[in-house]
Amino acid sequence: MSAEIKRDIEKSIQFLLKSFPAVALLGARQVGKSTLLKNLPNQVKFYDLERASDYEKISDSSQLELILQDRGKELIAFDEAQLCPSLFSALRVSIDESRDQNGQFILTGSSSPHLIKNISESLAGRIAILEVPQLTWNEALEKKQSKFYEYLSSPEKFKTLKNLYSRQDIEELCFTGLYPEPFLKRKKEVEYRLWLENYIKTYIERDIRSLFPQLQLDSYKRFIKMLSVSSGELFKASNFAKSLDVANSTIKKYIEIAEGTYLWRNLNCYSKNTKKRLVKTPKGYIRDTSIVNYLLNVNSKEDLLSHPAFGQIWESFVIEQIIKNIQNQFIRSDFYFYRTHHQAEIDLILEGEFGLVPIEIKSGAFTKKFQLIALKSFIEEQDCKFGIVINNASEICRLDEKIYQIPVNYI
Repeated sequence: MSAEIKRDIEKSIQFLLKSFPAVALLGARQVGKSTLLKNLPNQVKFYDLERASDYEKISDSSQLELILQDRGKELIAFDEAQLCPSLFSALRVSIDESRDQNGQFILTGSSSPHLIKNISESLAGRIAILEVPQLTWNEALEKKQSKFYEYLSSPEKFKTLKNLYSRQDIEELCFTGLYPEPFLKRKKEVEYRLWLENYIKTYIERDIRSLFPQLQLDSYKRFIKMLSVSSGELFKASNFAKSLDVANSTIKKYIEIAEGTYLWRNLNCYSKNTKKRLVKTPKGYIRDTSIVNYLLNVNSKEDLLSHPAFGQIWESFVIEQIIKNIQNQFIRSDFYFYRTHHQAEIDLILEGEFGLVPIEIKSGAFTKKFQLIALKSFIEEQDCKFGIVINNASEICRLDEKIYQIPVNYI
């Protein structure tokens, strides 16, 4: 593995810069946004607003005005742009003075609540927003991207998919997670653990303290610890409220913060065109497994594979891989899970230009017929073209007339 990881999302950034005056890259801290800016082939003037000297320049209206006036056709990048709210109105004026010129500015932000607010108030219609996720499996392992996502509209092509990874490689990724820096440190156990320890500490004691100064940090820290235990389960705010001795409204605020800062992903229950009684409680998971494993004191791949929560961790790991790749390729899609009051459940529902695709995720190599009941029922009720079981089998095949088995190392 080289020290420089090639990111698939670079092509998407280039496309958006050619199509919009400004582009915003949002995502969790340390997913590689700054590195992506520095690797742009364009001539870029770079300002890091976490650096005091750059912040002073950009927060001074007269200096900022001169910077914007003198830029010519140079692309200007503002890293951690949410730190200077006054920047956004100045960018709006500058963009409107040369509205036909695309690729004028690129911004990054780790804290979406503030950044999204400023974008929507000042730059609506002038900027494209792109989320930068953690690494995908193919990026981490330096493989070509699977055509699985292209074939969602043509399932008959599934049989042509290539075996891209070994099961051992994928299990290792599930343990180490996919933040670029700790992934590169993964063979140096002490450095890897220290990175995770400091990441969580920085997230809570700096980012959250800065964004939400009135928040009870000790309570929120305990909430994050509880989230790790509940990752992959239904999110019941009342259970958290009782354990933390706070109001339900406080827990709802906490989960909005966790989701808005890209730590947590919420999935709502798919409820269209059905007469069945469904659960209304959302389901969610911590988006990178390194954080879950650290908070659960999972210290090795062997610990992970034998952990009682491995099934849930594996499921969220696979779901996040699918979502990241779909979003990286600009494939329009919404994401849900499905559960009835009679406990019939489907792990992931994709709804997009390719249609409606239910997906079951299993960590084992074999899927028994009784495990297909909910999937078959959903396909029939919703008149889906097909459904998918992703497991650790050795080959692609049909498990039923409309159900494809796709081994995890093919996606």
